[in-house]
Amino acid sequence: MSADSSSFEKGLNLIANILNERNINELKPYFANLDQPNQENAVPRGRVANIFLILVSEGELVIRHEGGEDISIARLMDNGYPIILHEKLVSAWRRETLEMLRHHYDTYKDNVNKIRGKNDEWHCYLRPFQGGGKRTEQKSDVEKQEKSKGKNEEYIGGLCGECPNCMIFGYAVKDGNYNVKSRIEGDLYFSTLPENKSVVVRTFNAVDETTHTTYIPTGGERTGALFRLSLIKAGTIFVGKVAIKDLSPAEFLLSLYSLVNTTRIGGVKSDFGKIKVIIPAITLCEHEVSSGYDIFTKVKDKNDTTEVVRAINSYLSENFKNCKVYTNTDFTPNINNVIKSNENEIIINAWGDSTNFKKSIEKFVNAKQSP
Repeated sequence: MSADSSSFEKGLNLIANILNERNINELKPYFANLDQPNQENAVPRGRVANIFLILVSEGELVIRHEGGEDISIARLMDNGYPIILHEKLVSAWRRETLEMLRHHYDTYKDNVNKIRGKNDEWHCYLRPFQGGGKRTEQKSDVEKQEKSKGKNEEYIGGLCGECPNCMIFGYAVKDGNYNVKSRIEGDLYFSTLPENKSVVVRTFNAVDETTHTTYIPTGGERTGALFRLSLIKAGTIFVGKVAIKDLSPAEFLLSLYSLVNTTRIGGVKSDFGKIKVIIPAITLCEHEVSSGYDIFTKVKDKNDTTEVVRAINSYLSENFKNCKVYTNTDFTPNINNVIKSNENEIIINAWGDSTNFKKSIEKFVNAKQSP
């Protein structure tokens, strides 16, 4: 790789190393060149990386969704199969990305601030709050206007609206004339085994923090406190897919790196939630292909990771010949090895690309608003 290669070409070479692709020209149609702002990059252009995932629980999982049930069940083919909504994975994935960006910023602050064009301290974090509620930090003009109208909507507070995390995963309710939609989309992750083989119910004690006993004083009396949780068993396999759209090579590499290093999902992460992420296949196409349910039907009732990988790769190779299909037992070791040795350059380039993507959107919006 020559020293004067563009960020786009350097990123493509690293992706080629991960996928064992010898010709980077085969990859160019599927990634955005964000070396410079270009308003044409502000709209989707049919550049999709379909990432097929296997999530293996390495401990018991607490997976709660709206509705009050400990575990969501999909009723399929006369049986019930536990599912994980994409929001559960993407929230942990997004936090992992932020941790990586913060860790990098602590070391390369001057470099990042130069790209930002600012000298203030960069901060970005997920923090939901009510629009009409109390908040300690300075509110934006948009938030003040909403409060003055008596609205009590929930916002995601603390997002900076400029970093790779915001520009990849999206953000809303910021000053200006546009919101940024997530360029990462997913659906459901299905357990390969039915609930009678993948769910366990356990009873727990609530320990009084003062007495360190399982008795809690209530109304002058001491009563025992017990509760039960339905948990995903250790070793349970979930399958699914995410579609990554119109990312630059550096943004794509950062997203892959944070995805495979996402190690916990669900609730009570101090005690539960350990997972392993396996990527058996990556399919590049001009549109999204397959789905979590589609893959589930090919691996239903399999409880061996090797068999699941083999079934997924065989299905994709045989049925999506119009796409670029890359398969492996697991791309995760390649991803970690290639990206770790180029981590600083990738993150710096991701900052530059995300900045140019934001400028591309602003150019597009301004052009549409001009008379």
